[in-house]
Amino acid sequence: MEPVTRRPPLISLIILCVMVCLSACSTDTTTTPPPSDTPEFGASATAEDPTDIPSRTPVNRPTVTPHIYCDDVPESFLIVAERGRVTRTDGDETLNLRSGPGTDYNILVQIEPLETFYVVDGVQCSGGYAWFQINYKGRIGWIAEGDEDQYYAEPFLTG
Repeated sequence: MEPVTRRPPLISLIILCVMVCLSACSTDTTTTPPPSDTPEFGASATAEDPTDIPSRTPVNRPTVTPHIYCDDVPESFLIVAERGRVTRTDGDETLNLRSGPGTDYNILVQIEPLETFYVVDGVQCSGGYAWFQINYKGRIGWIAEGDEDQYYAEPFLTG
């Protein structure tokens, strides 16, 4: 018969502690509720009480307007919903503000070089010009942006 060796009481106590810790750190998730897509704000948040559930605030995002190109006309640079100004030309000519997008429409007013305006709408292609609707000192009308030789108007972004 072999002698039975006894473990010192300290080692038995350590083994017991390790076993208790391992059983407490079980990976069983049966008591943990599954994650939810809806955040809870305190114990009172229920489906019956919609005032406790946050709602999403709509965000105004800018819409991108596709760039329109007119045939046989230089690329347009004026920007809808931004300011523009009449360019300085060789003869310091005025720019005609017309009642519609074309040279056959009536002239409402003539705008001096370096005067600013607000671009309301555009681009309309007519008569070999790219036309933009603008607001000039409260008058709404249409201007031609330019021709193959020069631009009559340009963006005026002031930051």
